[in-house]
Amino acid sequence: MKILVCGGSGGIGSACVAALTTAGHDVLAVDRDAVTSGPGAGPVALDITAPGGADKAIDRAVEAFEGRLDGVVHAIGRSGRRLGDGPVSTCSDEAWRDVHRVNLDSVFWLLRAALPVLRDNGGGSVVVVGSALARTLDRDFLTAAYLTSKSAVETLVRAAAFEGAPGGVRVNVVAPGLVDTPMAARALTDPVISGRLPELMPLGRGGASAPDTVAAAVEWLLSPASSQVTGAVLPADGGWSLR
Repeated sequence: MKILVCGGSGGIGSACVAALTTAGHDVLAVDRDAVTSGPGAGPVALDITAPGGADKAIDRAVEAFEGRLDGVVHAIGRSGRRLGDGPVSTCSDEAWRDVHRVNLDSVFWLLRAALPVLRDNGGGSVVVVGSALARTLDRDFLTAAYLTSKSAVETLVRAAAFEGAPGGVRVNVVAPGLVDTPMAARALTDPVISGRLPELMPLGRGGASAPDTVAAAVEWLLSPASSQVTGAVLPADGGWSLR
């Protein structure tokens, strides 16, 4: 398959690129922080969290794959704690706007650009990396901007899945818990939170999920094995959502 991975330099995104490449797929990775500029050399420098960026990413993928595109992965996320994200009563305007731009607006822009292309190709699959926090509340993770952005993504994905189904386009979410990536470093180095991991993620055996476990779920949702799955949220959270 020909697959575009947005956020290909990040912890989960790079794991997706590695897993999909190892499985024999042709992958184009794009990332805001990329320093290279061509397929095969690393992620292409494109920012889909800015207006117009998603359209450029889809156009670049169609060009790189000579008109063919089978799958799209959105693996970009933003934690807004340093900007003032927190409980509703204290969440800052800056955190609200910035987190929603990265976590929600960019998904909308990517879906809007990808759906017509995949439909015209006869179908395809889009996978968005969400979060277990979209459906659960926890005293140590009460961040209004982040929670609402990830919850809204699930509804947006269902709307896109409903629209895309007649044209053979599937759209799904993979929802991890804490994943061992730089974005989760603050939580993972907090002794209170690390001490709660056996409770929060009982399948994690006391630790966060490895990025490649999330990538495996993404790969399955892109594959023909999940051909009848659309509009779904697949937990890959080590049991977080069971509480």
